[in-house]
Amino acid sequence: MHKILIFLIFPVFPALSVSATHKRTDSMLLLLDRTILEKPVYTEIKERRIDSIQNLLHFEPDLAKRHEIYSNLFTEYRHYNMHQALLMAERKLQIAIELKNKQLEYTAEMNIAEILGIMGMYKETLDIIDNINKKDFDYENWSYYFHVYHSLYLRLFENAVTQKERDIYSLLVSQYKDSILLSIDVNSLGYMLVKSSKFVEQGKYDEALQIMTECYEIFGHDEALHGSIGYRFAEIYENMGMHEKEKQYLAMSAIADLKRAVKGYMSLRILATMLFKEGDINRAYNYIKCSMEDAVFCGARFRILEISETLPIIVAAYDKKMKEEKQRLLKYLILIAVLTTILGISALLIWLHKKKLAAAKISINKMYEDLKQMNSELDDLNKKLSESNLIKEEYIGSIFTLCSTYINKMETYRIHIHKKLLKNQAEEIRMMTSSSLLPAEQKEFFGNFDAIFLNLYPNFIEDFNALLLDNEQICAKSGDILPPELRIYALIRLGITDSGKIATFLHYSPQTVYNYKLKVKNKLAVSKEEFLEAVRKIGR
Repeated sequence: MHKILIFLIFPVFPALSVSATHKRTDSMLLLLDRTILEKPVYTEIKERRIDSIQNLLHFEPDLAKRHEIYSNLFTEYRHYNMHQALLMAERKLQIAIELKNKQLEYTAEMNIAEILGIMGMYKETLDIIDNINKKDFDYENWSYYFHVYHSLYLRLFENAVTQKERDIYSLLVSQYKDSILLSIDVNSLGYMLVKSSKFVEQGKYDEALQIMTECYEIFGHDEALHGSIGYRFAEIYENMGMHEKEKQYLAMSAIADLKRAVKGYMSLRILATMLFKEGDINRAYNYIKCSMEDAVFCGARFRILEISETLPIIVAAYDKKMKEEKQRLLKYLILIAVLTTILGISALLIWLHKKKLAAAKISINKMYEDLKQMNSELDDLNKKLSESNLIKEEYIGSIFTLCSTYINKMETYRIHIHKKLLKNQAEEIRMMTSSSLLPAEQKEFFGNFDAIFLNLYPNFIEDFNALLLDNEQICAKSGDILPPELRIYALIRLGITDSGKIATFLHYSPQTVYNYKLKVKNKLAVSKEEFLEAVRKIGR
């Protein structure tokens, strides 16, 4: 998938919008970030591959084959560990001398010169390369020979202090490019890379892009070559001023280098510098830090010097940013502490308010219960008042009727006496007034009372007997509607509880009333308190 992503950014496709280009750059940088995190994995793979090649030396006595194994090891160490690469080149030289093979000797010497150049030992490099007898060179050695010179003078050009030195080394670099192009296969990767660099030198950027596009079409299937190809594309876009494209290809090159466990790379360092200038301090710091770690591991002194020029600046900016972020974080922490305090105080106030509300709710509930009790009592009072009003209405009507009846009787009795007096019938009058009228009138009065009461409380007798024992029921006697005991409690039901008033009303003595009450209490099936309360509630 990574290979497809990388392929899509090549210029064989139409130009994209600025927004899409930025998104693609961000995607490449995210992929690069992930690759840096996975760097230990790729290093371990590299070490295992080197170990597997070195193990072959234990079982190979043939010098030619041992030379080939050391050549492979040199290739593995070449951009990974300079000290080990130098050791492998020296071993190659020893075997080549033993084999008396001049071409192998020349190659091993150029290997040593190349590594010394990378390690910054420029004089030693020149001493070795200048002393090689070029008369016996095979065709294949010439391109490598020019490459060592080209690399050496390129580094000297980059480290030149004066413009005069830069001009001299620039000319030498250009001449050795031409020499390489004349001594290398035109269909090889090296030829296309150097040719595109020559076009850039001449300002022919379109031609440089065209040849690199062809290069990718031919060699792009090999991800191991994406580091060199990506770096060359980045160089072209740098000179064209297309920095987003430059960043994309630098990221592509860095990803390829990291996956191959290359330690002496340039792309990541250049990309770190670009991102630093753009203000992406965190990435710039991570990239330059990774570059320095790998350069130190590799032993590439020239790369260490290059990184050392930029590293302090980026580290200082990174430290400054970290300090600012710490200060900002401290402010946020203080703000959070203040907000937390406010929140705590608010929570406390809310809790106190809720506590007050709970107390008020309890008080309201108590008031509600008290109000319910008062309403219940008012309902009972209203029922009693309604009942009392009913009794009053009934008895007032009955009293008026009785009074009117007794007035009529008295008037009739007066007229009858008057007639007798007119006729001088004194004896008859004496006979009429000699006997009492009270028993008959009293009986009639009680009958009227009982009738009115039972009209108000028709179930009084049954309800009253329900309060007595089963074998102590009180029934009405013949001629009476209510027995004396029931009449006494009928008055109590009407609210007349004083025994003296009951005795006066019924023409009994107080003792008689007491005896009737005692008689009833002896028949009770409930307690005395429950009995009196039940009597007061009969008919409700």
